[in-house]
Amino acid sequence: MQNDGKVGPGHRTTTELAMHSPLARLPVILLQVHDKAAQQLRNDLQVLFENADATLFKMADKAQNDTEQSLFFEAMRDVRLKRKSIERGFLERLFEAFIRLTQPDVSEPTLPGIAPAQAVFSLMANDLERTQVTHAMVTRVLTRSQLALCQLSTRLNTLSCVPLDEHNNPLGPAMLCEYFLQAKRDQGMDIKVKLIMMRLFEKYLLDQTGQLYADANQLLIATGVLPDLSDRASCCAAKVGIHAQALPEASEDASKLVGLIFEYIHDDSNLSQPLRKLLALLCEPMLQIARCDQNFFSCDSHPARRLLNVMADAAIGWDACTDSRNDPLYRKVEHVVLQLARYAGNNPALLESLLHDFSMFTRGERSRTELLEQRTRDAEQARRRLALQPDPVQPWPLPALDEQGHLGLLLVSQLRIGSWIELQEEGCTQLRCKLITILEPDGTHIFVNRIGAKVLEKSRNDLIVQLRNGSILLVDDRLLVDRALESVIDSLRQSGAE
Repeated sequence: MQNDGKVGPGHRTTTELAMHSPLARLPVILLQVHDKAAQQLRNDLQVLFENADATLFKMADKAQNDTEQSLFFEAMRDVRLKRKSIERGFLERLFEAFIRLTQPDVSEPTLPGIAPAQAVFSLMANDLERTQVTHAMVTRVLTRSQLALCQLSTRLNTLSCVPLDEHNNPLGPAMLCEYFLQAKRDQGMDIKVKLIMMRLFEKYLLDQTGQLYADANQLLIATGVLPDLSDRASCCAAKVGIHAQALPEASEDASKLVGLIFEYIHDDSNLSQPLRKLLALLCEPMLQIARCDQNFFSCDSHPARRLLNVMADAAIGWDACTDSRNDPLYRKVEHVVLQLARYAGNNPALLESLLHDFSMFTRGERSRTELLEQRTRDAEQARRRLALQPDPVQPWPLPALDEQGHLGLLLVSQLRIGSWIELQEEGCTQLRCKLITILEPDGTHIFVNRIGAKVLEKSRNDLIVQLRNGSILLVDDRLLVDRALESVIDSLRQSGAE
């Protein structure tokens, strides 16, 4: 496909926009940062669309039926026609985000969440899967490039009227995804094509953000913006920690706060019992770390916090059936915990080493799991297609819902691809499993265990009933330390109010 991503007459240069927009009163250095970033992002978008054409052609060539092949060929035509419009919309939103840095009374929206209960069953798998995919993409960028992004946010904060962190930084992954989602919103693409485009967006644009942040930081340094910024200072200065803001006195009493955090961990029903027992051994070493480095509370990329978070995330699928003696992940977590249990509080290199080693281990585990999940998903989708072939697809009847039924529906709407649930029996957890796909027309939810094998199949109606009566519970998969701090701060606030 020809490189037709040149800026058309409808897209004015930054200088023209700056001259004509009443909001555009950006310092020269911000304009320079924008222009350099916009050039890289424009080039990345062009590569993305060129590869989108080739990708969709290959998928059409491998399509299993005429309908699917027609879908991909139509998508190729659609993407070609709408390419310039999407590129232009993306770059315009990028510029608008820089403009908003000079407007202290205007806050930038973050990634769109899922709206609360609207029309019955309006929250279907499509939006949930797209939200989950986007969230995972943002997380991967933050894992790779958080330090450089924090440094960039800190430097931009000296020029901005709006407090910035890695989530609302105009060049942060959440905002870049938002520009792309908004630019192609309401373009009439099939959900399969939209997800393909998002994955290409990650590969050809988000994966290049390391260079984007390095160039932006270098430009700011060259113009004298915090040239001597240290790694540790930038990491925590990039955002005024909400916890430190809310309770500055709490961080002065590390012993009390760490104790409360581990009380929360001990009682956290989202953690399996084996993991709670292991993490209990870390209370004392984490206290020593917090006493030596108050950034433990205010900086969510602190290696000790990240270690707690990644171990909790990796073990989210543990349940009553977990065999701790033969489970490789359990042994790995146990090894890290025992290493940390002997931590003297003065060896940051050991924390980074343990974090890197554990992350490499879980990356391999995740790759194997994702492969099996994909095979399971493909098998279930193929089975459903065969089952529906004899008869035309008919709209699935909606259940008659009372007030409690609507509550169950609202809970079901919170399930996204990748969500974990617990099956309860007499108050005890019998099984933990993850949602990997939703099959229409009846909304059959397919769940797998933590190695990717199918263990459960539930219709939407069954889930409404079981979520409502408590025999199935949603697992809170937010970062462990973040939700622990949130709970502790809420408790302390309530105590102070009383």
